[in-house]
Amino acid sequence: MSGTIDDSALRLINTIATRLHDIFDGRINLTDVASKSQAHVEPFFRTRALAALALLNESGVSAEIAGSSITDSGNDDGIDGIFIDRNENKIYFVQSKWRNSPKKGVELQDFVRFRDGVRAILALNWSADNSSLAPFKEQLEEALRNIDTRVMMILVHTSAQDIAKNIQSKIDEFVKSQNKYVSDFLEFKSLGLSDVVQAARFQARPENITVDVLLENWGIVREPYKAIYGSVAALDVVRWHDEHGKRLFAENLRYTIEKSSINEGIIQTAENLPHHFWYFNNGITAICEGFDKQPIGGNSTETGVFSIRRVSVINGAQTIGSLARARNKGAGLETARVQIRIISLDGTPDGFSMSVTNANNTQNNLSPIDFVASDATQERLRKEAAILGLIYTFRRGDTEPDQDVGFDIRSATIAAACACGDLRLAVASKRYISGLWENTSKEPYTKLFNADTTAKYLWYIVRVMRRVDDRLMQKSNSLSGKEKLIAIHGNRFILYYLFNNLKTNNMFVIDDFESVAGKIDSVTDDTLIRMTEKVIKLFPEAYAGNIFKNNERQQQILAQI
Repeated sequence: MSGTIDDSALRLINTIATRLHDIFDGRINLTDVASKSQAHVEPFFRTRALAALALLNESGVSAEIAGSSITDSGNDDGIDGIFIDRNENKIYFVQSKWRNSPKKGVELQDFVRFRDGVRAILALNWSADNSSLAPFKEQLEEALRNIDTRVMMILVHTSAQDIAKNIQSKIDEFVKSQNKYVSDFLEFKSLGLSDVVQAARFQARPENITVDVLLENWGIVREPYKAIYGSVAALDVVRWHDEHGKRLFAENLRYTIEKSSINEGIIQTAENLPHHFWYFNNGITAICEGFDKQPIGGNSTETGVFSIRRVSVINGAQTIGSLARARNKGAGLETARVQIRIISLDGTPDGFSMSVTNANNTQNNLSPIDFVASDATQERLRKEAAILGLIYTFRRGDTEPDQDVGFDIRSATIAAACACGDLRLAVASKRYISGLWENTSKEPYTKLFNADTTAKYLWYIVRVMRRVDDRLMQKSNSLSGKEKLIAIHGNRFILYYLFNNLKTNNMFVIDDFESVAGKIDSVTDDTLIRMTEKVIKLFPEAYAGNIFKNNERQQQILAQI
């Protein structure tokens, strides 16, 4: 009997290999082994195509991009594929292990090399061991300068064996260490034989997602085209995300993340006010091939169960993705509900699908800055700036002025948060600036913008901030590894420390910026040296970006310097 099972698994593996050729022939770089025989080249193709399949499945990129993202070679430091999703601020690292026998599992040394390779990149440590990753170096460093960047590690293999306990413990240990300060910074996913089969099958046919949805307080639109609407449990849409991933958004123009501040707002509502979620969120719009109501519930519109055929979310991917992140961070979503409307394409004219998708993704969604635009304080500051011969902009869509003639509300907010004496707000200005604008009638907004705030004061602190940023950029260009990342991500901590220093030494004089320029440079340089020393000592294994998103960690650094 076991022989039959083994034969079946082997046939399945060979079928997967055939499918990989269907998807990736001509899309995988094999020039380094081109002189070898076909029998010798085939294992290289399978390993690399398997890594590309994982990227295709998890990130939603095209087969062409997935194929061009392969790094497998002798000097890849255990990393066989890299994809950087700029829309989602996410880096995908893949290690691929092709097993001709489903009985052969993943080995500890495989994961350890993969782990150490990722760890080296997060610290910007470039060496001969990872020289094959050089084509991605500039992109990776750019991504790691962004404090919102997250990481997914994917170990993909064709073994039918579960990950061994000793390996899983190492995986859990590494994930825990990387998420110590930011809970969802790094995610690890293992894709075994059954997952690979499913991924290969998904790529073999068009999207065909059918879901059953329980709607409360539902209604139906019959003319001119059919649609249903109602509220759905947040946990149900998270389940769709778990089961279908980005395939659920096949026709969406933006996928899950375009503006991280919007998503942070969604996550905070889900975490802190799940019972208010329906009131605070714009909801979800989906299109489908058609829908049918199940008999359960009869004619009551209080609840109804609908079978939705070939569904695709065209607006609300940010909502679904952010709810999934909130759930993964431990948020209780049991009371959260989301408004949804589902439009049937049955009987619609040619081009209607694209028209409704475009319209739903180009509407002007409100963000916190739109509420700030109506605050009288901002208009007063604009007029004061104009009297000084400066341009101050605070409305969405305004052109940001050149640095020598003015500034905008984003710069003013960051500088004010770092100058106000509250480290929490300095941290917030780096990780979630929109949170400082959410309510113009109370703190933190009123601590930064109030009757005593003047345009002259804002112009002074913005120039101080720009001087610090320029100085840190100069310094970071001469640094490498973790020290470089500390200089980049520690900028707001240093600015906070500098403002305190200027005030302590009676050098915070808003009428005379030039008199403190030299002091700014010297304090910035000194603070960077001392801060770097303490960060490396206190948090030797932590990714620098995560440290400077965490108020508690920065309080520790402050106490040490």
